[in-house]
Amino acid sequence: MKPSASTTAYLHVNVGPTAPYDTPPQVTLRAGGAAVTAKAPEGVASAGLPARFAADGNVRTVETGNALLSCDERSPECRGAPGRKDGRRDNDFWRMCLVDDDHDRTTRSSSAARLALPARAKVLWAGLYWSGVSPADGPVTARLRGPGGTYRTLTASRVGRDRLPGDPAYQAFADVTGLVARHGAGTWWAADVPTREGVARYAGWSLVTVVRDPAAPHQQAMVLDGVRALGAPSAARLDVPVNGLVASARPARIGVVTWEGDAGLPGDRVLLDGRALAPATGGRSPDNVSDGSASGAIGRRQPFGVDVDHFMTVLDSGRTLSLVTGQDALLAGVVTVTAPMRG
Repeated sequence: MKPSASTTAYLHVNVGPTAPYDTPPQVTLRAGGAAVTAKAPEGVASAGLPARFAADGNVRTVETGNALLSCDERSPECRGAPGRKDGRRDNDFWRMCLVDDDHDRTTRSSSAARLALPARAKVLWAGLYWSGVSPADGPVTARLRGPGGTYRTLTASRVGRDRLPGDPAYQAFADVTGLVARHGAGTWWAADVPTREGVARYAGWSLVTVVRDPAAPHQQAMVLDGVRALGAPSAARLDVPVNGLVASARPARIGVVTWEGDAGLPGDRVLLDGRALAPATGGRSPDNVSDGSASGAIGRRQPFGVDVDHFMTVLDSGRTLSLVTGQDALLAGVVTVTAPMRG
């Protein structure tokens, strides 16, 4: 660097389980006999979602997904609901049945979603998330098939559980970086996640990918995940601090994956410091974010109980993202933030 020049660096920090809350971390750099110390304004937060992956550089984040349960489309009463042409757009009004679209006799349930990646993108990280009614104890598996490939059975490396009205629910995670790097963009299929059929049930999946793209601006990308029930009988709000980003005034992209949201129950919102954000997917209402809409989903049907949404907003002074529900009860699963950096 030339004299008086400046730059921004992103440090990967491992936080120990005994780290004290609210104690700001400090880092000192020494070179050429000089020392410079920087201290963060805040420390480890006691709430929010932990980071699964983080990177900086010319990066982008892409989310896609679909549902694995729907109302019985052989029934005349159901035919309008999956296409948003019927007032009963929630799984609460139907006996939910397994969806099996892949014409593969080895699967009991399956659905597809399109993963759209930039032409010269290099996959840095990819995670498969799936959710449904809680299965029995033991390994939680799913099957995944990339473009031109065959199904691979995956065992979750992490499973979180929480309680929704009527049923316990889970979200499972598996690192699929190698698979996505090998098969790339195109149509992806997921199949056979643990769940149960029945009234008000749901099941679905989401593929979250972080790529390096030469055409992207210099950005920070974070993937945060966890399992938090929102709404009765749990708290109706989840706050996710994002004040650690060195963001600019250029728009940032926020991705959110939630489960079991109902299109007919408004009041689901994503807030930035109390300001409601409008989704770029689904009905695009800032007051009904979890309306059964999954970016990239392939098929005629509305993805009951599965929401894969994204938002565009400026984070230059933003400190806290909040997921809020009014009348609905849903399961918060994944938040991604991709923010242009100063430097």
